[in-house]
Amino acid sequence: MRKTLTIWGREFELRVTFDCFDNEEVLPIQEQALEAFLKADAAIEDSKKRVENYILNDDFAELESDSVDNIFKYVNPTDIYLPRTTEIRSAALFCDYRFDEEHGIAIVFENEKFIEIGTQDIVL
Repeated sequence: MRKTLTIWGREFELRVTFDCFDNEEVLPIQEQALEAFLKADAAIEDSKKRVENYILNDDFAELESDSVDNIFKYVNPTDIYLPRTTEIRSAALFCDYRFDEEHGIAIVFENEKFIEIGTQDIVL
């Protein structure tokens, strides 16, 4: 499944992945999390500043300045990942990350609020 989402002023067609085994059904809360996340424009927009700070504070980032002039030079959103939870609407925006191509980054939201940013391992 793919969904279109505007992220930081640019439209992306993202792959949607639900955390469940082949023999498990997607939980209603995972479906609710997806629908709510697709409407969480303000939270997604607000996460941009946190991603910029993450880049600026990354010891491996080789930036030519002390600001991020074009976030898309460093981060490319690719997926919406919906962990298997029972009570919290949880969604993570997976992105390719120029300075950690192996692990990328995950921007994690719970109940449509930013929670944390880190390598994709924080939710996998």
